[in-house]
Amino acid sequence: HERKGRSLHAYQEMVFANRNDWTYSAKDLTGGDFDINSFAEYEVLDIINLVVSIKNCTIKMRRGEYHHEGEASLHMRGDVHSDLQGVLLGPCDYDFIDDFDREPVRYISALRPHWAQFARALDDFGLILDVMPDDAESCFQISQIQLPVTVFMMIVKSLSGKLFRHYKFRNNDFGAYGIRALIDLMDSNPELRSLTLSSNRIDDDDVVEFLRSMANHPSLTKVNIDCCFEGRSTKYCMLNGLIRVNTLAEISMSNNDLSFVACGHTQSLSDSLASNTALERLDLRGNNLNDEDAASIATALQTNSTLKYLQLEGNDFTEIGGEYFGAALRTNNTLEHLFLENDVMDATFSALFDDSSLNSAADSNHICYIDRRFYDRNEEGDPTGNRQRKIYNVLATRNKTMSNVQHFDDIEINLLPEMLAAVQHYANTPVSELQFRYLANNEVNALSIVYEFMRKWDKSLSQFHREQ
Repeated sequence: HERKGRSLHAYQEMVFANRNDWTYSAKDLTGGDFDINSFAEYEVLDIINLVVSIKNCTIKMRRGEYHHEGEASLHMRGDVHSDLQGVLLGPCDYDFIDDFDREPVRYISALRPHWAQFARALDDFGLILDVMPDDAESCFQISQIQLPVTVFMMIVKSLSGKLFRHYKFRNNDFGAYGIRALIDLMDSNPELRSLTLSSNRIDDDDVVEFLRSMANHPSLTKVNIDCCFEGRSTKYCMLNGLIRVNTLAEISMSNNDLSFVACGHTQSLSDSLASNTALERLDLRGNNLNDEDAASIATALQTNSTLKYLQLEGNDFTEIGGEYFGAALRTNNTLEHLFLENDVMDATFSALFDDSSLNSAADSNHICYIDRRFYDRNEEGDPTGNRQRKIYNVLATRNKTMSNVQHFDDIEINLLPEMLAAVQHYANTPVSELQFRYLANNEVNALSIVYEFMRKWDKSLSQFHREQ
């Protein structure tokens, strides 16, 4: 409480001094600041709007205020955190989904005074961090804005000593010197939880230091390096190294063109992923991975027991790759979300619902959700319901021809309580019309299935009811 009190006093003094003695001195841009032959009309408008954003953000910092995510005109789709607070700067129409396709707002020399004002305001932001709530997800973000290394180094200098929990830099073009300065900044911030560097180039020479910083950091658990390595030879080493760190809960490395991975490398990747005990989310979208890579990842899934979310859309898998994942899902009981292209998904469905028998339906994977509209086998977060729904579907489908009895000889008596529970539940809870795969559940009378039970297991049912 005493420390908070001192922090609040220093914060109030800063706000009071800025209110009386500070004005924003950088000049607004005019048409004379642009070479009309070098800029398209939309680029000029983007730069003018950026000046407004920098000015508003600077004034806000000087007033002792900070952005909440909803105020920043930034749509952080794909991010786990829903209430980021701090310095959030980006184009007014910025959208996370457009990261890989859109060019950043261009830098011109007339912007430097505005960045200087921004950096000087950032110098005092530590006082604002000190009075934020203890559970605040403090974030420093600059997205889709070109930052030459001189400007970026000025910002990094002001960031030094400010213990933000999240750094997010997207498509800034600050180059190798900027990456190295950022590594030093990471090393000096023990509170850092997540780092985003999407669409910022990481050179081969910086991979070792980057991985060292990741491995030694006391609290960093999430890293996003989407679209950072296309055409560079060490991108595989980065992916494998990040997985081997074994302290990261989330790794996103999409759109890095990992198609060059050779047999020896895929085996190493498989071994790293299989032995990892920390990773929960892995995003490898759009990497031109092939069926050989699918086999490697699927082999690891048979052993890995922590991964819950795996995003693999936009790769070059065929149905053969889907079959590899299907085989993995027969033994993996922890993966909750798997994202694949539709034609690849189809090859995994027998693992999620093998309706060849009641035993196989009961032994199917009831945990993993694969988003396939109208044909989803599992509902999210309901493994018990998924299992019962599948058991009932087999019973209902066979009941249409009154053929359940001829299959009951292969059923173990300990499955009988689950069969009865499934009948009782789905007799009163029809499945959704969107679940085409289970429509048979709505098309039969539950009493008719019970009648088939009675024909086979009259004595067993009586014993079961007495025990209940």
